[in-house]
Amino acid sequence: MKSKLSILILLAVFLNSSCEKVIDVKLNTESPRLVVDAALSWVKGTDGKNQSVILSTTTSNFNKEIPKVSGATVYATNSSNKQFDFIEEPTIKGKYTCINFLPVINETYVLTIIYNGETYRGQEKLTAVNPIERVEQRSDLGINRDEFGIKVHFKDTPDQEDFFVLSYFTPSLAFPSIEVTSDKFFEGRTTFGLFSYSKLKLNDPVNIRLNGVSERYFNYFRKLAGTANGGGGGPFQPTPSSAIRGNLVNQTKESNYCLGYFSISETDITTYTIK
Repeated sequence: MKSKLSILILLAVFLNSSCEKVIDVKLNTESPRLVVDAALSWVKGTDGKNQSVILSTTTSNFNKEIPKVSGATVYATNSSNKQFDFIEEPTIKGKYTCINFLPVINETYVLTIIYNGETYRGQEKLTAVNPIERVEQRSDLGINRDEFGIKVHFKDTPDQEDFFVLSYFTPSLAFPSIEVTSDKFFEGRTTFGLFSYSKLKLNDPVNIRLNGVSERYFNYFRKLAGTANGGGGGPFQPTPSSAIRGNLVNQTKESNYCLGYFSISETDITTYTIK
């Protein structure tokens, strides 16, 4: 009995000392980088005059709030050097809005951001997209046969390379489900996007956005998706150690690169209700 009691006491002492041991975890830190959310979208049926850019910075993993950037200078220019100014909204820190933007299909735009005495610049062409033709509800897209899913049909423009981003929004999803695709196997024909979600139920609305994008943005987005899935090269592929850079380049100090991408595209939007 005495030996058993001694073992229990020693075990309790060991566990107690183990719980109190301080483990010093060293984390890699670096100075905050500018983060640019500049996805300009000309929705079909609108004049496209209102466009916004959101600026923030990177922060520690332990910081629950994303630092917004105030006081930056943001503007875009077209091939005729016409300037479109993005002014920070007084009530929304870090959001810069232009109210007189002029979208033109196949026009090239340059976005300029001046922040902390450094200039960032990126270039992109406004890419067209054909409208969504129809949405077909399917029950064979998910793992379970009773899982709701949809198939979104749209035509590809013949005799040119086309790239697309499809975004699906539904109330039960905290963030949109995003799909990138190209016309590689559907040149000049009707192509499609697929979406299924286990929590979809009857009468749920699914908002669908179809964007035409550049090849460079398509490749950038695929790299992002690969990183999110653990590297995209199989189950043992390591996640890339370096940040994936977009098309915005620091003209003042190239090594102080920003994160994010400047894209501009035509967009078609439709909403489908699960039946």
